[in-house]
Amino acid sequence: MDVPRTDAPDSLLFRRLLLLSLAPLWLLLLRARWQHRVLETGGFDPTDQWLERFAHMNPAWLVPVGFVFLAGVYWAARLRWPTPRPGAVPLDRSALAYLGVYLGAYLWMSLWRGAPPLGQQILYSFWMLVWLWPWRTQLGWKFSKAWPRWVWAGYCLCLGGAVAYGLLVHPPPSGNPAVPLLLRAGLAERGLWLLQICLLTPLVEESWYRSLLSGPGWGRLLFSACLFGFVHADPAALPQLIWLGVVFAWVRWGAGLPAAVLTHTLWNLTVFVYLLGA
Repeated sequence: MDVPRTDAPDSLLFRRLLLLSLAPLWLLLLRARWQHRVLETGGFDPTDQWLERFAHMNPAWLVPVGFVFLAGVYWAARLRWPTPRPGAVPLDRSALAYLGVYLGAYLWMSLWRGAPPLGQQILYSFWMLVWLWPWRTQLGWKFSKAWPRWVWAGYCLCLGGAVAYGLLVHPPPSGNPAVPLLLRAGLAERGLWLLQICLLTPLVEESWYRSLLSGPGWGRLLFSACLFGFVHADPAALPQLIWLGVVFAWVRWGAGLPAAVLTHTLWNLTVFVYLLGA
């Protein structure tokens, strides 16, 4: 049964008040996630961040990266969101759904603390994907005619922004515990990590953060990007994650959810390949 698109004013007001009253619960969950990440990593210092390694390589490598970034900026300046803009799921409805599903995932995954980290990630991804079923007709699974330009521009903006952040800020090591696990993994396990990082993660995150929680307006776009960044509980990469969230949302509302998933996949694949090569 699909989610209805219209609501009575009283119902809308009730859901907004309910969402506001549940905000402290979300903050508690977010705090618990950050505390758990600190325990996992021993203080957010598991390994060198890949951007830090890149920043200390031969400066000649910055020439092709700079070219790709400038090309992305050029294409981005020529692209515009569709007119009229596509409709978005009301924020009160999508935020309530996300909070409920995230709380369920947090409680459900607590039963799997003994499972390997990769298994936990895959279980979490499938949990989040299953609960997208009621929203399947509102996710925006259509490519625009110009989707290759949007994907190319989005990927270039991701690359340029990430490299610029690494060069200008010199962030401390990343706190993502998946990095050292991936580097120590065998061939078969790396294949499963590739499936998780480059397929399941983009599907989950783009569907929730860029299609349900975001919208074709800069207010909701920035809200979803900041939420996306804080959920990762990685202070070293927080500005970069927010930037990625903005770019992915820009691609989603310009060219559809599949284009955003593809952009996210290409970016994660770039990070995956670089980590193994570095």
